[in-house]
Amino acid sequence: MKKVLLVLSGLCLIAHIGFSQIVIPEEEEETERIGSGILDDSTKQIYGPTTTRFTLEGNIKYNNPQYWNIDTTVLNLHRYQYVARELNLYQDLGNIGTAISPIYPKLPYRIGATSGFTVYDMYYEGPEAVRYYDTKSPYSMFGVIWGGEGRAITDAKYSRNIDERSNIGIDFKGLFIDKQIQRVRRGDRHVEGIYYRGYGSYSTKNGKYTLLANFIRNRHQVDEYGGILLPRDTTKAAYFAENRQTTLTEASTDELRTNYHLYHQYKLNDFIQLYHSFDRYKQQNDFLDTPDTTSTFYDFYEVDSTNTKDRSKLTYIQNEVGVKGDIGKTFYNFYYKARKVDFEYKYLEEDTLGFETDYLENYAGFNLRFGNDSVSYISAYGEYMLGGEYKLGGEIRNRWFFGEVYSVKYLPSYIQRAYRGSHDVWKNDFDSPISSSLRAGLNLKLGPVRLMPSAEYTLLTNYIYFRDNNAEEGQRVLPAQTSGDISLLKGQLDLSVDFLKVFNFNTKLIYSNVSGGSADAIRVPELFGNAQVYYHQILLNGNLEWQIGFDLHMRSAYYAQAYDPIIMQYYVQDEFKVEPYPVWDVFLNAKINRGRFFLKYNNIVRVFRSTGYFMTPYYPAQDDIFDFGFSWSFYD
Repeated sequence: MKKVLLVLSGLCLIAHIGFSQIVIPEEEEETERIGSGILDDSTKQIYGPTTTRFTLEGNIKYNNPQYWNIDTTVLNLHRYQYVARELNLYQDLGNIGTAISPIYPKLPYRIGATSGFTVYDMYYEGPEAVRYYDTKSPYSMFGVIWGGEGRAITDAKYSRNIDERSNIGIDFKGLFIDKQIQRVRRGDRHVEGIYYRGYGSYSTKNGKYTLLANFIRNRHQVDEYGGILLPRDTTKAAYFAENRQTTLTEASTDELRTNYHLYHQYKLNDFIQLYHSFDRYKQQNDFLDTPDTTSTFYDFYEVDSTNTKDRSKLTYIQNEVGVKGDIGKTFYNFYYKARKVDFEYKYLEEDTLGFETDYLENYAGFNLRFGNDSVSYISAYGEYMLGGEYKLGGEIRNRWFFGEVYSVKYLPSYIQRAYRGSHDVWKNDFDSPISSSLRAGLNLKLGPVRLMPSAEYTLLTNYIYFRDNNAEEGQRVLPAQTSGDISLLKGQLDLSVDFLKVFNFNTKLIYSNVSGGSADAIRVPELFGNAQVYYHQILLNGNLEWQIGFDLHMRSAYYAQAYDPIIMQYYVQDEFKVEPYPVWDVFLNAKINRGRFFLKYNNIVRVFRSTGYFMTPYYPAQDDIFDFGFSWSFYD
């Protein structure tokens, strides 16, 4: 209880200091910059968030011009952990940067070959997420998060215009996350991730030719401890004992991704524009260990070696050419795409598999949009791959309601079809899965109340998943394909209420029901809920802003998916039920001029309880801990 009072006192003290030290800028004439260019307190800044804007490649490619200014709000700045940022709709291994997976199944967007290693997807931002800036002055941002127990994140950006038609920039993000269990010193890493990208854009004076280019590299390394070492029938309290031991001591996973990307287009007129895009992508996944022969973690030995190093690598070169244009308020796009795929197994040869790992995929597709308003429109899209795989979807939106439909038939991933490593081996002849979903909802605003009820129906056919087959000897976790259909029905309610313009309550509630002949292949909580209450105010012409409140999350008991670090896959299990637990975080977010910071106390309920909670079986989730972070933006 003393820790709680200390933290809350600190929140109030910092808010008071920030308010007392804020300086109200006065209006004055522009002055010539001399020497170092440092402006005194009374000088009005010419450049700032409103003079720096950015767009995305998708807006240019699909003729949907939108530019955004730099985000300076403090709302939910404290949600820096990936699970919190995604509104608790994902599960991880209890620490930042660990293997992460959606709780509810997501339909794939890519219909061709994939590696199947997806647990680090969230830590890699692809070319579609690159921001292309238009800056009136050099823009830079630096941010640091000092989480408790050595959980640190560094974020930096720099961008500047070369002239009014071209821009270059570079982004960097580093995850330096210490172990939370059996940490022996500062810098005893659980996760280390280094992500950076360089990018640039250019347009001709008449605007007919536009070029975008970027390079991305992400190295993500995780110390894998395999969960807490305890008998499987032990009590949950033992997972939080001070002398708890980890199952693995030397194991790790290592993922490297790189991507070279180019997009350029030429505008003949408003009706006809031509474009081409190029990608060279590589994804390499390694599992490394020096196995302890006395360990009971490994249930099977396929490759006998004193040092384990299992490796899989996917590379592809992709070219897409297309034509697009606007006819009135209608946008059209037709394209052809060629994708040269090469997948390598360390311990498997292609001629033993019965399917290709080095081949060319051919696609044709279209995109249509009726209405050039970002709020009200109808869109449709489709893609067909030579061989029978496809995706087809559509969307309708206006101010009051929305509807989406999507159907996809896609190739099984390589790791689902075949694998051979130190402790696993299989080869399967799976059919291509088919998945379809229909989602619709309302967007109602009644004074201070915003109400968004929605429903979603998903049908999964030939669904492929990993499962624990409860074998007493040999391999336990293996891929399987369902023989029957799976139906997932979700009802969702999003509600937001404003009080007196400064208080807000918002919530997200989800009810789920799984049925069908193969319903056991999907495990989701029946009930899921988030809630947030906060006080938010902006003062002194926007120079002082703060938000203080708390987040609450809870879900009903269910058999959550477990994790196998050897193959980097989440799998269905029937032994460990994740019980309900109220996850309650208290936070303060604030902005003083161009600096933003947050204070956050995670899982405050743990202060009053002897045990914590789980998102993933055998891996204790976030304990009670205090975090601090800040960022500062510069425009000169």
